[in-house]
Amino acid sequence: ARARGRARGRAKAPPSPASPSSPRAPPAAADLALYRRLRVRVFTGRDHGGRPVLFERMGAFLASGDAVASRFPQEQWCRLYVWDLERHFPEMRDASAATGTPVQRYTYCGDAAGMVGGIVTGNVWRILPLLRALVRTVEAHYPEIVERIVLFNVPRAAAVFYRAVRKFLDPVTAAKISLHAGVPLDVLGGMMSLDAVPAEYGGTSQVPYPAAVTG
Repeated sequence: ARARGRARGRAKAPPSPASPSSPRAPPAAADLALYRRLRVRVFTGRDHGGRPVLFERMGAFLASGDAVASRFPQEQWCRLYVWDLERHFPEMRDASAATGTPVQRYTYCGDAAGMVGGIVTGNVWRILPLLRALVRTVEAHYPEIVERIVLFNVPRAAAVFYRAVRKFLDPVTAAKISLHAGVPLDVLGGMMSLDAVPAEYGGTSQVPYPAAVTG
C-alpha cells in the first residue's frame, strides 16, 4: 500500500541509515522477534500470476489496542515496519526468478477475525494513531507494490473503522480492497492455489501461521 500523494518511485533513504534514530537502522533481534509475534504476517506461496501471497492476522493486531501499541515507541514501530516491508523485495525477486518474468507486486490477504471485541472495548480506535503513523511515515518511502487486498472475516461493525482508515489511504490502494464477511475460499482459490492458503481457511499450506500475541 502507499500513502496519499507519494511519488511512484522509491524515495531516497533517510540521510544517516546507520544512526539509531534513523527509521532504516536495523532493529534489535529481540525486538524483531517480539514484533513478529505481535503482528503475524506470513508469506505462504504465490498467486496464479506468480506474485508472492502474504496472509496477516490483521484483526488480532487491530483489536489489541494499547496493549500491543505500547510495546514499542512509535519510532521503533516505524523501524520494525521498514524491516517488514523490505522482506517483500526478496520475495518478489525470488518469484521473478522462478517465473522468468518481472514480479513487482504481491497479493495481501488480511484476516479481520477478532475485531468485534476490539470495537466493543474501543481498542481499535486506540491503535488508529499508530496505524496512521505507519502508513504516513513509513509507506511514503515505498512504491505501490500491492496487487490486490482481500480482507475477510470482516464484521459489519467494522464499517465505521474502515471508513476512518480509508481516509489516509491512497485512493489507488483503497480501490484494490475487497471486503468479505466470512472466508471467501472461492475468491482465494480463484487467485491462488489452495496450497498457498493456510489450512484454517480451507487451504493446504504447510507454512507456519501462528496465533498473534495480543497483550
